Order: sequence, then structure tokens, then C-alpha cells
Amino acid sequence: MKIYPDELDFKDPKERELAREQRLQQLKERADYIKKRNKSYLKGQYGKRLYYDKTKCDDVDDDIDDDENEIKRPVKCVFTKNLRRDKLFHYLKYLNGKKVLIRDLAWKFAVTERTIQNDLRWLENNGFIERKINKNAKGKMTKNSFVVRNAKEVDLPCKDNFLKVVFVAKQNESWYILTKTDYKTSKGKTINECAFALPNQKQRYDDKLLNENSFAIAKQIFQRDFRNFYKGHIFTDLYKHYSYKYFRFGGKEATLTKYKNYFTLFELPECLPTAKNYYWLKLSVAPRRIKDKSTNKCLKQLKNLL
Repeated sequence: MKIYPDELDFKDPKERELAREQRLQQLKERADYIKKRNKSYLKGQYGKRLYYDKTKCDDVDDDIDDDENEIKRPVKCVFTKNLRRDKLFHYLKYLNGKKVLIRDLAWKFAVTERTIQNDLRWLENNGFIERKINKNAKGKMTKNSFVVRNAKEVDLPCKDNFLKVVFVAKQNESWYILTKTDYKTSKGKTINECAFALPNQKQRYDDKLLNENSFAIAKQIFQRDFRNFYKGHIFTDLYKHYSYKYFRFGGKEATLTKYKNYFTLFELPECLPTAKNYYWLKLSVAPRRIKDKSTNKCLKQLKNLL
């Protein structure tokens, strides 16, 4: 017999303990079901992929149907081209060089074999994967293998891209870097209490406008056109962030978000006057002031360029 919260006498320790055990059992059954579902996520009937969107459930807090033990309202999962290629790359990475049929990949991603062939050709032409042709003992061709180049993962499309512009200038035999900050020399917080970051802006989906957006940022800061001092794109970093949602009775759900940071460079003749809230910071101390890991990776590369 199940005890529901409406019928529970919280003054009775035995009933509270019984309800707690039942809740933990429900969570365990749910975890086992989700684990089983995730293992078969990329399998199923040709042309159909169903996932379960909690945000579209009638009752988000109670999204398990006791009768069928299923999550409510199955919604068809549709991958965009960029997302499908990203997932295809990581699935081939998971296979780790094992043989696979084009037909199986088409079934897993709910597209035609021609679409999967185009995706594989795009990944191969852009250097993300290498095709390995396998033959049996009689010399007859069998399933192909695809070897993934992990170093190319950074070039895959991401949900959000960020452009960060590096302005460097040499003064008094030392290199300085321009940072965005709320630090003021005359009053307010001390330099140790202030945060520093590079001038940046969101670069959603498109990395073809890096140059034009860099010029726009430079003109906004200095009120001048700095095309003559522009050195172009110097570094790209892929940042992965896991966010966790914790459940009341134990367990957690992880969500992976990927961001891509592009860095472009301007090399100026001196530390020129800037707009408000910008500060020339010595390059040797910049890694200690700027806490962003991607920026510090770029600064390490930059020291080798200068």
C-alpha cells in the first residue's frame, strides 16, 4: 500500500520513514528507467526519434505516469544540421574506430542515408575524421571505420560563440593589454578588489564576421579606425560547462553547455587613451587579474607571438 503526502501523518515517525522508503524506491526505479532509455536513445524505428521534454509536460513536478511508468508527452526530436554533425562527431568518437554501417547511423539520427553520407563527407573534408576502408580475408569490402581527430573538436559549431579582442601596446619596455573593468585610479575600489576582462561581444552561430566585429569594437573604444594595426584571429578555445540540478531526495541531473571563444589581436604603437571603464594592464600581471581560463590560455599563446 502506498502512502501519499495527503494521507501522511507527519507526527508518526513510522509513516514518515515508510514514505521516505517509498520515495527512494520510486527514484531508484526512475533512475533505472532513464538509464535504460538513454542507452537506447540513438536506437529505434527508422525515421522516428522520440525524446521526453519535461518543459512541455502537463505537470513538470510529477512527470511520471504510475500506470505506464513513462514520462508524459513524447515529442519528436529534430536535430538541426550543425547539432546533428556535432552529435555524429561525438558518437564516432565514442565508437573509437569500430566498424559501422551508414544504414545504422541513418537509423540512429532519424535521417536518410544520403544525409548521413553528406555529414560524413563534410566532417572528412574539414579534417574532423578520417575514413578507414576495411576488407575481409577475401579482399571484399566490409563496414568502414571512422577515426576522429580530437584536436579538431574545437572547430565544431557551438550554440554560443564569443569574440574577445586583444589590444596590446609596448610602453617603457613592457607590454600592456587593454582590459574592461570598473577600476578607477582616483576613488572607489582598490585594484585587488576589481574584476578584469577583455573587450568582448557575443558572436552567435557565425564566425565569418570576426574581422568586422573586431573593427567595430576598436572604433567604439578608441573612436578611430585601427585596421592598420589589426593582426587577425590568433586563438580559439572551446569551453565546456556542466550545470547540475539536484533533486530533493538525492541524485542530480547534469547538463553540458559548450561555448567557443575567438580571440583577435590589435598591436598598437602605444597605450592610447580609451573610453570610460577601460584600463591598460601590464601583460605580466594580467593572468593574475583576469580569472577567465580561456583568456589566460590566449595570453600564454600571445607571449610567444610578441
